[in-house]
Amino acid sequence: MRDISVVVPVFNQWHLMADLINAYSRQLGAFSKELVIVDNGSDEIPKLPENPDIIILECKKPGSYAARNKGLSVVSGELVVFTDADCLPESDWLLKLIKSYSDSEKKTLLAGNVIIRGNSQQPSSAELYDMAAGLPQQRYVSRGYAVTANLAIPRTVFDVIGMFDDSRFSGGDADFCQRALSAGFNLKFVSEAVVYHPARTTWGEYATKVRRMKGGQIRAGKLSRRIKYFLITLLPPVWRFWRIVKNDKLKLSEKIRVIWFQSRLWGIELLEMFALIFGKIPERR
Repeated sequence: MRDISVVVPVFNQWHLMADLINAYSRQLGAFSKELVIVDNGSDEIPKLPENPDIIILECKKPGSYAARNKGLSVVSGELVVFTDADCLPESDWLLKLIKSYSDSEKKTLLAGNVIIRGNSQQPSSAELYDMAAGLPQQRYVSRGYAVTANLAIPRTVFDVIGMFDDSRFSGGDADFCQRALSAGFNLKFVSEAVVYHPARTTWGEYATKVRRMKGGQIRAGKLSRRIKYFLITLLPPVWRFWRIVKNDKLKLSEKIRVIWFQSRLWGIELLEMFALIFGKIPERR
């Protein structure tokens, strides 16, 4: 058995994997580890140099949670760490997670920090919005869940509550965390365990993300949960506008651009919600 298994689902993002593999190979700390990469139906899978610490699998069932479950079927690590193909970790990422794991009696899910990083000196509206909205892992943890862009789970948790809900294309991480908490496990934010996620730069990228998330809200989970998200989506996102206004990292002109971007996204949410209700297949990208 190894100390850590890192599981990464990949769907048409193999061009990013060289950087992630390099970052994985530079991890500090004297612990045993393995990297499990699960392709989820990419158009092409490049041949990588052989490495005994890297396992490459294929998952035919669409969806990142199905791919993560495929990875879980072969992991040997005591602590299973999830990240995404477009994330880059700090060199002490795993070291911070395994230290926190050892300090927490090995019964706690560990949510690391996800920092959205800009890509240009003159960011697009999508990039500004992504950096403003971010992936606020600490806030998520306070609400009882975390995202798999940076999430470490003791292997024993899966033995108790099972795997991810692989019928979902979005929201499977929140569902899993909530099941774990209901079973008596804990969830902790580890601010010093950092991965960087590039900001989305185009309207199309963000519209696709919103469609995928809306599919997870409207087509998965209990009926009461779906009704809740239906009603929330109908309401103008005033609280999001307020967060943008209060963001002291944005200039006034940038706030106006981001608020307009958010308004357009709300339109996409409404259209996608009704399309899903009338039978559209949920977005998986």
